[in-house]
Amino acid sequence: MHEQTTQPEPGQHAGLGYRPSQTIYLQAESPLHRGTYRTTVLEFRDGQLRITLPEENGKLVFIPVGTTVMVGPGDGTFPARWRVIDREAGETRCLVLGLPQTPATAAPPGPKKRVLAISSGKGGVGKTVLAINLALALQKRGQRVGLLDADLGTANIDVLLNLTPRYTLANLLRGESTLPDTLVKGPEGLLILPGGSAVPELADLDEARFRSLYAQLAHLDAQVDLILIDTGAGLSRRVTSFLLAAQEIILVTTPEPHAITDAYALVKVISAHRPHPAFHLVVAMAASREEAERVARKMAFACGRFLNVDLPFLGPLRADVAVPRSVRRQIPLLEAFPHSPASRDIDDLATRLLGLPPEAEPVGGLRGFLRRLRTVAPPGSDTER
Repeated sequence: MHEQTTQPEPGQHAGLGYRPSQTIYLQAESPLHRGTYRTTVLEFRDGQLRITLPEENGKLVFIPVGTTVMVGPGDGTFPARWRVIDREAGETRCLVLGLPQTPATAAPPGPKKRVLAISSGKGGVGKTVLAINLALALQKRGQRVGLLDADLGTANIDVLLNLTPRYTLANLLRGESTLPDTLVKGPEGLLILPGGSAVPELADLDEARFRSLYAQLAHLDAQVDLILIDTGAGLSRRVTSFLLAAQEIILVTTPEPHAITDAYALVKVISAHRPHPAFHLVVAMAASREEAERVARKMAFACGRFLNVDLPFLGPLRADVAVPRSVRRQIPLLEAFPHSPASRDIDDLATRLLGLPPEAEPVGGLRGFLRRLRTVAPPGSDTER
């Protein structure tokens, strides 16, 4: 009689039995988490591993959801590769790890389009410059990008690109233009939808205008892979409604204390009305990468500890004299000064963004965004910050 062998569960490796109370060690594939962190196994079942929040020198470490981590038994080796898929709150705060998807098990790509809103807690942090140039960097990487100017207070994407749109979203909603007439072609074939004064109306469309706009947006959704929305800054109803309807939020701050405080307040408002919002933090106008990382670490710690919100760091956008020069010339930074430090940072942001998995949504694209915009209960006041 042949002796029957027991097959290990998926994810088990030599020296890693994942027994409750077993001490294991993590190394995160993240520029903000470069140490080796101690943690304890709580439970290993059905291919998922629940562990206590990692610690370093007695301090808790908040590793964002989506981060890949290497796990080892403490002998200097890290044979197991996992991905943080959840962080549970409550009395027993813990991380939940899942096995990274492989090509054989990954879900097939669907027709969903990524919709990312770019916002900030306060104005003057370089949000619109980032929106334009990030869209351009993504376009150069083979992505078909649509850019919606939804910053009601200072809608100026057309000004920064030296464009003169004949129509805006207001004309489209009044039936004075069609969507193909309203779209403006920017650098590298970038498709721009000027918003202007019609932006607040998007959340309050009557049924007839909603159906008309919804049908026309199919034209844009068919032409793009990814949509960036340049929203206003602050906590107004107009801003928060757009952020709640977007799939992902690129949050821009600077090292200046008021900017950090306002950015934290925006995270707090959004997370109170939407569980597990998908944020990506950009620290702009930083003197160095190190300064940007310090700001990102502090914000991630505060958001994780007090709001139970992950705030992964997408990257820095360093202070650079090339930025105001490109603005004055009304030429995108990536075209006017392609080798400047800020241009290199934006290229890096685009590369990282494309490497992140999109947030799943029932309906993607601008049509999905428009549907969600009608159903969100936007918090905040009606006064721009």
